[in-house]
Amino acid sequence: MESFVSFEGKSIIVTGAASGIGRETAILLNKLGANALLIDINEEGLNDVCKMLRGGVTYRKVDITDTDALKESVMSAKEELGCNFTGLVHCAGIPSVTPLRAITDEKYERVMKVNVQAGLNLAKIFASRQCYDTKQQGSIVYISSVYGIVGSAANAAYATSKAAIIGLTKSLAIELASKNIRVNCVAPGFIKTSMADSVNSMFDKQYEDKIEKMHPLGWGSAIDIANAIAFLLSDASKWTTGAVFNIDGGFTAQ
Repeated sequence: MESFVSFEGKSIIVTGAASGIGRETAILLNKLGANALLIDINEEGLNDVCKMLRGGVTYRKVDITDTDALKESVMSAKEELGCNFTGLVHCAGIPSVTPLRAITDEKYERVMKVNVQAGLNLAKIFASRQCYDTKQQGSIVYISSVYGIVGSAANAAYATSKAAIIGLTKSLAIELASKNIRVNCVAPGFIKTSMADSVNSMFDKQYEDKIEKMHPLGWGSAIDIANAIAFLLSDASKWTTGAVFNIDGGFTAQ
């Protein structure tokens, strides 16, 4: 596969790799030559993805909110692959379509733990000298959302978590620059994934059509986001850090 980016000699951690954006990202990076550690709670999905990939890939079934288990998984995979990591993509996330009156502490904390806190802990693990390949420039990519930028009814917990990702991105971009690690995030619009389908199933066809019309270029797909992630992980973006890439079909341009 010809490309202006190459991941030969690079090893990337991808969370949420069993489905959606994480899955497409893992497949694309593998085609571009990367070694990879794939992380998800869905072992069956991880197995299915790995069957499609060439060598240089391993996976771990782990709850990313369990920091000790997460660190152990990353370090054991590093030994298995025989190299330190050069990149991290935190694609794992959960939605929360809940009106204000129905948000509980438990629901809110779960969304924040998966979407934000796990991303922060992953950065701590990745940026350690035991994990990160200091001979190369490192790159961390987070997944925010258009709802981290604009508002949406019945979405306070989810939108808060995705806005927090933007703040985390910008703060870590400054802090980790001295370690030669770049930090950026992608803010997708609505794309066709299993997570999006689970949310859309709560609404009728009229609402789904309304959402589609809010995107001048129509619905996006997971590969659209994976392409942006690959760019931000690659040497082609070596002078890019602290950036938020809106990949949303024009959603936030209106």
